Amino acid sequence: MARLILPRLLSNGCVLQRRKSIHIWGWDTPGVTVKAQLDEAVKEATVNDAGRFDIFLPARESGGPYELTVSDSEGESITVKDVMIGIVWLCSGQSNMEFPGSRVADKYPELRTIEANDKIRTFKIVEETSFSGPYEEHNTGSWVSVNKDTIMDFSIVAFFFAEKLRAMTGQAVGLINASLGGSRIQSWMSRQMLEGYDELIAETDTYNNEAFRKERAKWNEDKTNKWLNDLYAADLGIKESWFKEETDDSTWDELTVPTMFTGTPLEGHVGSVWFRRKFDLPKELAGKSARLFLGTMVDSDETYINGEKVGETEYQYPPRKYQVREGLTKEKDNTLAIRLKIELGLGRITPGAIKEYKIFNESASVQLDGKWKYKIGATCDKMPPTDFINWNSSGLYNAMTAPCHNFPIDGVIWYQGESNVGQPWDYADLTERMIRGYRKAWREDNLPFIAVQLPNFVIDLTEEENWGEFRLVQNKILDIPSTGLVVTMGLGEDNDLHPVTKKPIGERLALWAGHLKYGYSGEYSGPIATGVTTAKDRDGNVVLSLVLKHAEGLKVSDEGKGSKIKDFFILDLEGNYHETDAEIKEGTIIVRSKDDVKNAKTLRWCCENTYEGALIENAAGIPMCPFELPIE
Repeated sequence: MARLILPRLLSNGCVLQRRKSIHIWGWDTPGVTVKAQLDEAVKEATVNDAGRFDIFLPARESGGPYELTVSDSEGESITVKDVMIGIVWLCSGQSNMEFPGSRVADKYPELRTIEANDKIRTFKIVEETSFSGPYEEHNTGSWVSVNKDTIMDFSIVAFFFAEKLRAMTGQAVGLINASLGGSRIQSWMSRQMLEGYDELIAETDTYNNEAFRKERAKWNEDKTNKWLNDLYAADLGIKESWFKEETDDSTWDELTVPTMFTGTPLEGHVGSVWFRRKFDLPKELAGKSARLFLGTMVDSDETYINGEKVGETEYQYPPRKYQVREGLTKEKDNTLAIRLKIELGLGRITPGAIKEYKIFNESASVQLDGKWKYKIGATCDKMPPTDFINWNSSGLYNAMTAPCHNFPIDGVIWYQGESNVGQPWDYADLTERMIRGYRKAWREDNLPFIAVQLPNFVIDLTEEENWGEFRLVQNKILDIPSTGLVVTMGLGEDNDLHPVTKKPIGERLALWAGHLKYGYSGEYSGPIATGVTTAKDRDGNVVLSLVLKHAEGLKVSDEGKGSKIKDFFILDLEGNYHETDAEIKEGTIIVRSKDDVKNAKTLRWCCENTYEGALIENAAGIPMCPFELPIE
């Protein structure tokens, strides 16, 4: 068995950070000498009593591919091939950072035929937690470069970031992807970073008990299986095979699809409900291979055409995109059947823009929205809540992020916050602690940290989950040196937690990186309001003017909700909101209240979950950052 071991990050195809000392580390028998050679650079070190060695080769400019050879005095040797020196970024956060290329291939069809590019590479760390402390080494991960197959598993935000960054700098780009859907910020923070948050440290200690974790994991599995099995056994649609073409649905009720179930007879229903509809197809589509789009549903579905299952999805978020085989359909009287399972009484077949309901191929398309038949299959109790073990404090940091600290990087991009919206009061402090903790761990006081602000979103939110207010909390990151914030208003989908317009997000991240790290002199931010001044017009009415930065070429942007500016509100001392009229005039924004405001306190912009009118952007096409500012 080999004694000499290198970490997974130092494996074939790795990208090493330019202009920083190159850290070569690993494990071997204590006392032996280990030598590392990269091109003409050679250095040695002795393995310490703990069995670890650390070698630091001189910093160098970008280049490659090289071979890195690490050998010991006992005759063992490892050669790492295809090593590039370029720029490396950690990409972390929750589902919108993890979001793979496969989910946006219909939005960006060029991804399916993308040319191979070995100058953009990623190291994806598979979901793993440790509550006992930080790992020294990852248990998963290998370096892969871009091609039409691998792009489907890339973090797509990170890919678009790297693509733009490479175009700006000419450098090979390495992406370390440490992300997990649903994760909270505290999942990605060490115990030391959370010092003083006693309840979060207690959470870490609780889940450090292996027996407890196993019990919770078994409870998750057992309760889910019992709920699904009991529902299956009780479902009349299963017993009577309502997915079959010959099923008599003439007495079933009707519902217009897509729709929220609120305000319908299905409001609050927990269990299963079956939907059916007939449809005809033109000759160009009948019997041909086709695709079926059914938007998103809450919660899970099994979908059939003419009695044959064409797809199923186990949870609510992925858009239903199923393949229909050749020979399955016909010109007349096709039957589409859906068995929808609803876990918490919040069922829907999601309405709204971008959610398409159709069967199509390259030659023809038939819409499937409209009147559907439906019938309840079974009613049951709500699904018990799931204990998402891996989201608990410090677990993801210890297993996924901590082993990266030995590997020099140029910065961090961070897309997270959806899972912390309901508890916004400590998010700014946690963010600052995290940034300072990461900078300490990477031994760089000004390591760039660029966050993505949450976009517009409405559906499923409770009163406690205010995305507009949360964006104001996210703004505070800019008070920390060497940070950036990507504004995404207009890029979200009001009815989907996972919007598919990801390219502008990646590109805006790259613009911030260019500004903070690579001497980029162009515009990197949208307009930022820094103050509000008051004056009176000729009629004696109070007029507010914004003091702006990054406002060259200020203009109105219609992002699907019209060209009229609607999202400014004046808040008075009594807590009342007043609507306004606003216009762009002489390079700034002029705001007038629609009524006589006494004791005006603050002016707000885009501080609701979504926007209602036009957005405002600069010449670079980047929207103005949401804000709340005192009225002077």
